[in-house]
Amino acid sequence: MAAPTSRDPGPEMSRSFARKVRLSTFALFFERLWPRLWLVIGVAMLFAILSFLGLWPNLEPLPHKILLLGFGAAAIAAIIYAVRIPWPTRDEAIRRIERRSGVPHRPATSYEDTLTSGASDTATVALWEAHRQRLARAIQRLKVGNPAPRTDRLDPWALRGLLLLLLIPVAAMTTGNLGDRLASAFRFASAEQGPPARMDAWVTPPPYTALPPILLADGSKQASEDAQERGKFFEVPDKSQLTLRGVGFDGSGVKLEVLADGATEPVIVEPEKPKAGEPAKEAVASNAGASNVSEVRYEIRKSARVRALNGSRELGLWTFDVVADELPKIALTKDISGTPRGSMRVVYKAEDDYGVQSAEVKVRKLPPPPVDPSKAWAQPPPIVGTPLPPEPPPVMSLKIPRPGAKTVDTSTLIEVGENPLAGQRVELWLEATDVGGQIGRSKPIQIVLPARRFKNPLARALVEQRRLLAEDSRYRPMVVRALDALTMEPEGFITDDGVFLGMRSVFHRLDRDGSRETINGAIADLWQIALKVEDGDLSQAEKALKDAQDRLSDAIQKGDDKDIQDAMAELKKRLNDYLNEMQKNAEKENPSPGDQQNDQNDQLGQQDLDQMMKDLEKSAREGSREEAEQMLSEMRELMDRLQAANSPEARAQQQRAQQMMKKLNELSDLTGKQQQLMDDTFGERRKQEGEGGSQQDQQGQGSPHAGKNGQKGQGQQQRGGQEGMQADQDGGGEQGEGQQGEGGRPGGQQQRRGKGSLQDRQAQLRNELDKLKKDLEQMGAGDPDKLGNAQDSMGKAEDALKQGDLDEAANQQGQALDQMRQSAQQMAQQMQQNAQQRLGRGGSSPRDPFGRPQRAQGPDFGNSVKVPDAIDAQRAREILEELRKRSGESLRPQDELEYIDRLLKRF
Repeated sequence: MAAPTSRDPGPEMSRSFARKVRLSTFALFFERLWPRLWLVIGVAMLFAILSFLGLWPNLEPLPHKILLLGFGAAAIAAIIYAVRIPWPTRDEAIRRIERRSGVPHRPATSYEDTLTSGASDTATVALWEAHRQRLARAIQRLKVGNPAPRTDRLDPWALRGLLLLLLIPVAAMTTGNLGDRLASAFRFASAEQGPPARMDAWVTPPPYTALPPILLADGSKQASEDAQERGKFFEVPDKSQLTLRGVGFDGSGVKLEVLADGATEPVIVEPEKPKAGEPAKEAVASNAGASNVSEVRYEIRKSARVRALNGSRELGLWTFDVVADELPKIALTKDISGTPRGSMRVVYKAEDDYGVQSAEVKVRKLPPPPVDPSKAWAQPPPIVGTPLPPEPPPVMSLKIPRPGAKTVDTSTLIEVGENPLAGQRVELWLEATDVGGQIGRSKPIQIVLPARRFKNPLARALVEQRRLLAEDSRYRPMVVRALDALTMEPEGFITDDGVFLGMRSVFHRLDRDGSRETINGAIADLWQIALKVEDGDLSQAEKALKDAQDRLSDAIQKGDDKDIQDAMAELKKRLNDYLNEMQKNAEKENPSPGDQQNDQNDQLGQQDLDQMMKDLEKSAREGSREEAEQMLSEMRELMDRLQAANSPEARAQQQRAQQMMKKLNELSDLTGKQQQLMDDTFGERRKQEGEGGSQQDQQGQGSPHAGKNGQKGQGQQQRGGQEGMQADQDGGGEQGEGQQGEGGRPGGQQQRRGKGSLQDRQAQLRNELDKLKKDLEQMGAGDPDKLGNAQDSMGKAEDALKQGDLDEAANQQGQALDQMRQSAQQMAQQMQQNAQQRLGRGGSSPRDPFGRPQRAQGPDFGNSVKVPDAIDAQRAREILEELRKRSGESLRPQDELEYIDRLLKRF
C-alpha cells in the first residue's frame, strides 16, 4: 500500500515563521531593556526636578560637587546596567511566540524537529508528514504580540510615576529658562579669593513726588540673607525706577525677571552694555569684567512681581503695586467777572496728589451761528482769497501762590482787553499742570470774553479795525482803506501828532506787505494807539505800572532781597506816575472843583494806597510770597476800580445812586412816621379802654371790693391819660388842648378832636407817599405795586379813623407799614446790585474803589472791613525762625528733623 502524501508548506511557510521569530526577538530585547532603561530615566527625572527647584545655586561648592558626582555615578551605573543586556536567542524568541499565542504543545519548536529513525518506513513517514502539516497549521495561528516589559516587577511601589507627577508641575511652575536651570548644576563658585558677593536694590520714586527711596536689599548683608526676605509687598508711585546692583557675582552678573500684571511670560531685564566704540557711561548699567560689578535698572509702570537673579539663582523677590499718578483737578469756584478796563477775574481751585505746578486759561472761538435763509440777502458778501494760518490765542497764565502745593484755592486778575477774542463769545476752560507734567482740564463753559470799553469814537474805530485784522487776514485791504480814510483829514479829531503818525505807519506797512509778521505788528500797534487816544499818557503810565508789578512778582518768586528792593522802588515810582496821570485826566474831564467829601475820600484813598505799599514791601521782605502775590492782585484790581470810578459814566451812576439813596431815606422817614402814627392809634385805643374801666369802678363802689377796683380803674385812667398826652404832644398842639378836663378824663368833644388829629396825620402821610411814589416811578426805582398797596391801606385807615374804628385803623396802618418796609428793602437790594455791577466787587453793601463801604449809600457797621491781626503774623514769624534754627541742629533725632523739614516745606 502506498504511503499517503501531503503538500509540504514549502519556503513560504519558512519565511513567514522567520519574520515572526525576528519580531519576537526585538520585542523580547525591549522587554529586557525597558526596566533597566527606567533607571536612567529616573535618575534624569530626579536631576531635572532638583534643578528646576533651584537647588544648585543654593548649595555650597563642596556639597554641590558631591551631589553632582553622585548623580553622575548613578547615571553611569544605570547606563552600564542597561547596556549589558544579552541578545535573545532564536529558541527564546520562539518560546515567547508560543507563550503569547497560547497554542499548546509548542508547535513552533516541534516543527523544527527531524525524523531520526524509521525514515524508510512508509507508514512512519506518512504519519510524520501528517504531524508536520498539523504543526504548520498551528504555526500559522501563532502571533508575536506587543512587548510587555513588566517594569512593575522591578518597581513595585511605582516610584517612576511619582517622579513623573512631580516633574510636570515643577516644570510648569518654574519661571525663566529651564535650560539655564539645568545648566546651573554645572556652574560652581569661583575658587579665587575676592570680596564676598553682595547685592544692593532700591526703588527711587520720581523726583516730583518728594518721596524718599525705598531700600529693598542692603548691601552690607550677604545676598543669601537678602534672599530670605524675598516676597515683600511695596506700593510705589508710577514711573519709579528699580535699581539692582551686584558685586562679586560670577557669570552674567545680576539681572531682573519681571512678571507684570496681565502678562503670560516674564520679561528678562539684563544689564545694558555699551555699544562698540562707545565708552561706558556711569548712568548705563554695566558689566565690568575685572571688578565683577553689574547694574540693571527698570522703570516700574505696572504692578509686577520682580525677581533678582544671578543666572538661575534667585537673589530676591519683591511684589510692587503701582500707585497711579492722578490727573490734576481744576474748576471754577465763582463765575468769571469782568471790569470796564478789560480785566477778567478768575476764581478757581486746583488740587493734585503730588502738587500743582502751573495753571492757565484756554479759550477757543465759537463758530458763528447759522444764517437764517430768509435774511441771507442782508449779509455782507463773503471775503475771497486764501487766509493766512490763524495765530494761536495768547497764553493766559494763572498765578500759583506756591508752585508745587497740593491744593490751590485763589483768584487771578488777567488782562484780556488786548486779546483779539475780547468781546466775542468763546468756549473757555482751565488747564492745570502737575509737577509730573500731567494736564487736567475743567469743564468748558461759554462766555463773552470781557473787553475794554472805549468811549472815544476814534479809539473804538481803531479797535474795530484791529478786531477784523486779527479775525481774518483777508480783511487787510478793508483795514487799509479804513486807516486811509481816518487819516485823510485829521484836523479836528486827531489832536496828537504821535497818534496820526502811528496810524499812517500802520497804514503803509499793511499796504506794502501782508505777511503774518506785519499783521501781528499792526495788531499790537493799533492797540497801543487806541489806548493813547483813549487815555493819553495814562496808557503809557499804566503799561509801565503793570510791567513793574510783573517784575516784582518775578522777584518775589526768586526770593532775592536786592531784586525785591529794586522792584519795590520802581513800583512806587510807576505808581506815583500813574496816579498823577490819572489825576490830570480827571481834571481835564471835570474841571470844576470837587466837594469837600470827595477831597477827603481822595486823601483817604492815598493813605490806604500808601499803607498797601508798606504792607506789600513788608510781606515781600519777610518771604510771605502768597500774601505778597495776593496784595499785588488786589492792587491790580484797585487800579481798575479807580479808573472805572473816575469815568463820566461812573460819576453819572454815582449821582443817580445818591438820588436813589435820598429817596430811600425819605421812604425810611415816612415809614418811621407811619410807625409812630400806629403807636399813637394803639395808645388812643388803650385810653378808651381805660375810661370804660373807670366807669365800671364807680358803679361798683358799694361792693366789698370797691376800694380795690376803684384804685385799679384810676390807675388805668392815669396811664391812658399819660399815653394820650404823649400822643397829643407828638401829633401837635391842637390835640394837646383837648386834654384839659377834670381828673384827666377827656370829654366826647375832646375825643373827637383826638381822632380828627390822627385822621389828618394819616392823610398827610398818604399825600407824601403819593409824591414819593411818583418820583420813584420817574427814576425807575422802587416797587410801585407795594407802594400803591400801602397807599390803599393808608386810605382805609383814614376812613376807619374818621368813623372812630380804631381797631380797623390800626390793622390797616400795620398793613401799610409792612408794604412800605418791603418796598424799602427791595429798593436797597436793587441799589446794592447796581453798585456791585458798577464796582465789580461783591459784599454786603456797596463799596468805594478801595473796597470800603460807601458812607453816602448806607451805614457802616464796622463788620465788613477785616483788619489783619499783627500779633498773629509776628507769632508765625517767630515759629518759622525757631523751626529753621532747629533744622540746623544735626544732633536732634532723625524723625524730628524730617518732621521739621516737612513743616518748612509747607511754609
